[in-house]
Amino acid sequence: MKTTATPAARFALLAGLLFWIVISFVPFPRPDPLPASAAPQDFSAARALDQVGAIAQAPHPLGSPEHVRVRDYLLAELTKLGAAPEVEPGFASITSGKFHVEGNVENIVARLPGSANTRPVMLAAHYDSVPRGPGASDDGSGVAVLLETLRALRAGPPLRNDVIFLITDGEEKGLLGAQVFTHKHPWRNQPGVVLNFEARGTGGSALMFETSAGNEWLIRDLQAAVPQAEATSFAYEIYRRMPNNTDLTIFKLGGLAGMNFAFIEHPEFYHTRQDNVANLDPRSLQEQGRYALSLTRRFGNEDLSGKHSGDAVYFPTPLTSLIVYPGTWVKPIAWLGLVGLAAALAFGWKRGGRLRWMAAPLAIVAILQLALAAVAPGVTYLLAWPLLAGIAAFALLITAPPRIGMGWRLAVMLILPAPVFLLLIPLLSTVIVALGLLGASPLVGLAALLMAICVGPQLVLALRRPA
Repeated sequence: MKTTATPAARFALLAGLLFWIVISFVPFPRPDPLPASAAPQDFSAARALDQVGAIAQAPHPLGSPEHVRVRDYLLAELTKLGAAPEVEPGFASITSGKFHVEGNVENIVARLPGSANTRPVMLAAHYDSVPRGPGASDDGSGVAVLLETLRALRAGPPLRNDVIFLITDGEEKGLLGAQVFTHKHPWRNQPGVVLNFEARGTGGSALMFETSAGNEWLIRDLQAAVPQAEATSFAYEIYRRMPNNTDLTIFKLGGLAGMNFAFIEHPEFYHTRQDNVANLDPRSLQEQGRYALSLTRRFGNEDLSGKHSGDAVYFPTPLTSLIVYPGTWVKPIAWLGLVGLAAALAFGWKRGGRLRWMAAPLAIVAILQLALAAVAPGVTYLLAWPLLAGIAAFALLITAPPRIGMGWRLAVMLILPAPVFLLLIPLLSTVIVALGLLGASPLVGLAALLMAICVGPQLVLALRRPA
């Protein structure tokens, strides 16, 4: 039996697909940078930008005279903020294959006491730059975030937990300062959570791109503190399989829980002379500050002495705040897809006719999702929700009467493409920024194929003409 749609229904289907595509390109909401006149207890990008300007006057790699100037400036600023900073000198080396680096570093450490400390919250960033650039974003921005967060915290009510401010040295040379702190500092095992601030560009949305294992409790707190956070378990799964390292890598190896934050647009300025104050996006700085201050206040008033959990699946959409659910849901959702597809075929076998072929690509995606559930559960949401939407649309199509007009069946089919486009297109936009169009092209091709499979029922119905 050949199921077709009325002209009005066909037009509605095409318009609906276009609508969801357009909505998926709507940027995520971002906070406006606050001026220097903002309330004292608020994070101000303008005030932080002044700190970046003082730090990133020139390249300041480890061992350079400019590096000494930046160190002394930070010690003076922390003292001015009443934090009693200390210098932690030390020697560290790292060997990985043929790569070997070593050196003497000078970390800067300060502590803001809480009223009834359980375990401290630690904020971290590094103050050395590469020899080629002044390091306004990498990582003058991170250091400025720590200074402005400390100022805002002191202007507000005291927290329950202590807050440690660790400004590491020698990160660009090989994570040397983080190793010195993790191996030797008396506070090394105390932090209940670490928030590390980095950059791989000079602008764009600030992302929470990496966590420690067993991250559900961390993500729940992120969801509560910054509901509009841009964070995906896809990034968590990918990053932990990559050779890229930051100071958080060392903290995690030392047994600490934590999250990593960075902005990544304009990578052409990364580690160059163009990594200067003029090219640093104040909005990105405000976003980093929102993460730092909101999460410090959140964690700073919790009992951090016994936090543990499994991993979570998490992602935002242009229409929702951060969505979070336990990783234990992944396999049941995967099996739900397979069972749903089998049920759709069973109920619509006789009426489906030639449309039954559409079950084959949906089944392939369902089997792939089930395989990924065992090895990379954080990725599965990219398959699970588009797939369930595709299966539901397929079920509606093969159980439909010969003619579909304006009605409930069409209305549901117009809503179902939402997860297909709202999940996949924003992620592709971020991947293209991170890897470039050429590097991201294989993933773009796979995502386009997945989108075509999951909106196949709507496309077939919209493009099929009556006999």
